[in-house]
Amino acid sequence: MELRDRVVVITGASSGFGELIARRAALQGARLALVARSAEKLERLAAELGGPDRAFVVPTDVTSENAVASMGQRILEHYGRVDVLLNNAGFGVLDRLVDAKLTDLQAMVDVNLYGVLRCTNVFLPHMLARRAGQIVNMASMAGMMANPNMGFYTTTKHALVGLSRSLMIELMGTGVHCALICPGVAQTGFQARAGREKFSRISRLSSCTPEQVADATMRAMQRRTHGEIYVPWYNRLLALIGYPIPGLTRFVIRNVG
Repeated sequence: MELRDRVVVITGASSGFGELIARRAALQGARLALVARSAEKLERLAAELGGPDRAFVVPTDVTSENAVASMGQRILEHYGRVDVLLNNAGFGVLDRLVDAKLTDLQAMVDVNLYGVLRCTNVFLPHMLARRAGQIVNMASMAGMMANPNMGFYTTTKHALVGLSRSLMIELMGTGVHCALICPGVAQTGFQARAGREKFSRISRLSSCTPEQVADATMRAMQRRTHGEIYVPWYNRLLALIGYPIPGLTRFVIRNVG
C-alpha cells in the first residue's frame, strides 16, 4: 500500500531520519508538509521533491506553542487535511548524570516531549473529526532500557513511550491510529556528535542504519500501524527483557559493557 496523495507532516524534516523518510514518501506520491527550524534546508529539500504542490515548507520551532499552532493552520489551509503526522523532531545530549546540566534536560524535554504534544494537539482533533489519520512518534530503544551516559535523553524517551502507549489506548475505535518507532542507536550525526565512546557495548549491538529506520517507518505509515515497531526487529527482545527486569540490564552492562 503506497502513500499516494496522502498528506504527511514530518517534523525534523531537514536532516537525518526526517529527510530520508521525506524522500521515500515523495517517491510514493505523498503530499508532504516539511517542518523544521531551518527554512533554507527545507526549501532546498522541497525543490528536489517537486516544489510547493508536493512538498509544502513550514519553518517552525516546535518549542513555541504559537509557532506550532500557526504551522498547523497553514498546513490545513494548504492541503485541507492531514493523514499522517510523523513526530520526528528530537535531539540528545549525552553525559553522566553527575556532569549533566539541567538546562540540557529542559531543552530536550521541550523538543522530545512537549514538541510532540504541541504538534499532536494541533492535528489530532482534526483527525478525530474525520475519524481517520495516524500519529507516528519517533522514540528510541533508550525509552525501553537504561544505558550509561544517557540518563537525561532516556528520561525524555521513556516519557514519549508512555505518552504513545496511552494514546494507542485512547484512540481505539476512533479510526485514528498511533505507531511508536523504537530504533536502536543509528549511524547518524547524532551518534557522531555525542561521541561513540559514550554508548555502551550493548547499545551499539542493538544499532541500526538510517535506511532501516526509514523502511520501518514507511511500512508503519503504509499499513496504518497501531502499535510498536522495533528497529532492528530483535530489539523487541531487548525491550521485553530490559523494561520489566532492569536488574538484568544492569548485570549485562556491568559484564558486557
